[in-house]
Amino acid sequence: MVYRLTRSRTPWIRWLLIRSFIFIFAVDLADAEESDPDHYPHFNAFFTRALRASARTHAPPPTLLSPVDGTLVSFGQASLSNLISVKGQAFSWNGLIGEPSAEDGLFNPEALFFNCYLAPRDYHRVHMPSAGRLTRAEWIPGRFRSVRPNRVARRPETLAQNERVLLTFATECGPLLVILVAARLVGGIETPWCPARLSWCDTRQAFRQALAGGIGSHFERGDEIGRFNYGSSVLVLAPGTAWQPEHELGKILVGEGLARPRSKV
Repeated sequence: MVYRLTRSRTPWIRWLLIRSFIFIFAVDLADAEESDPDHYPHFNAFFTRALRASARTHAPPPTLLSPVDGTLVSFGQASLSNLISVKGQAFSWNGLIGEPSAEDGLFNPEALFFNCYLAPRDYHRVHMPSAGRLTRAEWIPGRFRSVRPNRVARRPETLAQNERVLLTFATECGPLLVILVAARLVGGIETPWCPARLSWCDTRQAFRQALAGGIGSHFERGDEIGRFNYGSSVLVLAPGTAWQPEHELGKILVGEGLARPRSKV
């Protein structure tokens, strides 16, 4: 029902959904490629709107870029046994990403993680933090609970229980893992090479094969690698031996510096 409603081209439905959403969540369209809300064919087109080409400036390389507009709610180091998330709660890292392959090198000895929350008013496309080649694309089915920071603080295991897509890239500074976590309502995660899964008609195997079709593709810094049709958090994982945090907790924009390379002694 939500899928059909958010893609309805009926003028009054489209107008009501978009205008109500703008009012409730104080959405600012100043940076959008299309700033007139009446020019979107349906609500989902508005929700997944593109930015103007000049709306964001990328930090100079080799800085690791923020993949999203959102709020950096936590960052730190993670071992294979746990991930310290919001307000110090810990939950199984293996539960979040499944069984990591030994060659990933992310936890050698520890991984550096960043947890970015996208509020409803935010821009909902995900961009490449660093140039690299896609080596793994995995879908893990799950629930569609809210991922608001206050909810995750009470139930940190939510990130490891919701539906998510794992994208692993090989970069000059080692492996890079970007995790797209779905949330309430449609929760549709899509990539440039794979449309969002429709639970009532897509088989699991078919979606996994479509997602794996992007393996081997190369992406430059800032390239779009995914988007959310509703609700989201994005986690970025990189080797702690290669990177150190550069951004403080709080609001963050696409292209801002997330981490910088560690100085070689």
